[in-house]
Amino acid sequence: MGSNQTSSDHSTVWTGRVWLADGTGEGVPFSAWLTISDGKISGSMLEPNAFVLDDLDELEADIRGHVDETEIVFLKTYRTSVREPVYFEGQMDATGRRIVGRWYFGWPDEVTGVFEMTHKSQDESARHPRNAPAASSD
Repeated sequence: MGSNQTSSDHSTVWTGRVWLADGTGEGVPFSAWLTISDGKISGSMLEPNAFVLDDLDELEADIRGHVDETEIVFLKTYRTSVREPVYFEGQMDATGRRIVGRWYFGWPDEVTGVFEMTHKSQDESARHPRNAPAASSD
């Protein structure tokens, strides 16, 4: 993302928050592991369970969408829930390190809110903690 980050494969780590409606209050924090290749984005998100009525402490979701020089659009699909995907659309700042935008859920009686993401690292080996290889005990 940013000036020329849409044409090659790379992995990035982001942190952020989502808020209901106007963005007031604490919001719900999340971490995102994104892979960008030729303008397409895929990856995963991990967040505390702030709204699903079950015993899970955290919610995992898959991300699929697209990105260009200034905009990111993706669907977040929860892995452990039968809920429909959440639609995100946002704008990147000039540095490509911060995204702000809106999310939508539950059309036609939409619940909506705002989100913000900040780029934390860019590394070909960036991995979601649950997918990382186990450390050797040698």
